[in-house]
Amino acid sequence: MTVVAEDFPGDMAADHEPRRSISQWSIFRVPTHIRQIDARAYNPRVISIGPFHRNQPALRAMEAQKMRFYDRLMERMAYEDRDVGIKTAMRKLEPDARRCYSDEFEDISTDDFVEMMVRDGCFIVELLKLSYESNQDEEGQFVEEPIFATRWMLPSITRDLLMLENQLPMFVLQEIYNLTTFDTDAVPLNKLALLFMEPLSPQKGQYDETKLEDKGEHHHLLALFHASFIPSDIQPLRMDRGARWNREDHFPGKLWVHEAKRLRRAGIRFKYNPGSLLNIEFSNRELKIPTLFIDEWTGPLLRNLLAYEQCNSFALPYITCYAIFLNSIVEDLKDMEILQNAGIIYQSVDEDEEVVDLINSLTKELVFDMHDMSDCFIADQIEDINKFCKSWQSKCIYQLSHCANILSSLLPFR
Repeated sequence: MTVVAEDFPGDMAADHEPRRSISQWSIFRVPTHIRQIDARAYNPRVISIGPFHRNQPALRAMEAQKMRFYDRLMERMAYEDRDVGIKTAMRKLEPDARRCYSDEFEDISTDDFVEMMVRDGCFIVELLKLSYESNQDEEGQFVEEPIFATRWMLPSITRDLLMLENQLPMFVLQEIYNLTTFDTDAVPLNKLALLFMEPLSPQKGQYDETKLEDKGEHHHLLALFHASFIPSDIQPLRMDRGARWNREDHFPGKLWVHEAKRLRRAGIRFKYNPGSLLNIEFSNRELKIPTLFIDEWTGPLLRNLLAYEQCNSFALPYITCYAIFLNSIVEDLKDMEILQNAGIIYQSVDEDEEVVDLINSLTKELVFDMHDMSDCFIADQIEDINKFCKSWQSKCIYQLSHCANILSSLLPFR
């Protein structure tokens, strides 16, 4: 893993994302050095959103579905020239929307860019509305929509909508939502989106109610999903930039802490922690880590969240720190077994080796200064774990455990 110093601005918004001028990029092409680790994780399988994957042959089949959803959304609006109103609004937003992308797309004309914003944006807004209406059906039946009648399509679309290169600016979606929503008691767009994305959460659980009531401004759907992982009570550390950790004193293992098997020998007990994925706690020799469910979607999802943090220095590196910590405690299958037995990792993939490889590969090619912990949300926990491992209590536990292992190996020969 590459380590360099990163500078983050001090003016932070309430939702842990700083407010930024519209001229700054928020939607990026994934850098080559990151993409090469697992290129498939960043390529949409079913649908293209925005300009990066526009007109790709493998994704053209969904263009007809986009137009069908556009027509459905127009039917919700009772006034004439409704389509003209949306296109006019998108034309006004087009310059700002272009500035959100790291590429200039000079080959896409203004008319084509506006048409893309309308088509892709209306598809997403109508999809979120239909999904919510379907889940509110008292009989538990989906609304009449062919996409909802398949087992594979909706999860695949959701996955594609959470890719860094497959985004529309959130203000585009919000404008379309505002123009097509007339009920004053309607569910806000952020909540619709979070409920739609919930099945792909690595925790497979329901959001905290405070997250569903999120009224913050976010760059796009992936940024909104990123913010949903951050516990409300977590505040980024802002220590003196001159204070740095050195590897010899503070990094006893391959990264921040020892691997799980060695931590257990040192007297640390592993337990799962309910709540947010980032809710890592250490006290009274107990290391509590929230459950991570690993399936075929987990790798691409985490990689896109990491790529978002890597490309946008305004997104504080919560997932980066989580990935480094997870990589620290998982070195091999023995470490995996400890976490599985503690209920910290559940998996649907067949081989444990695949999970170990995934965890160890998440931090490859990440740029993060591991010696500067001012932006690490678990800096205190890391220090406490390492301090305990150096304590006389831990050393006594380790020696007793070592002696017990020797005795148990000798007893059969007596």
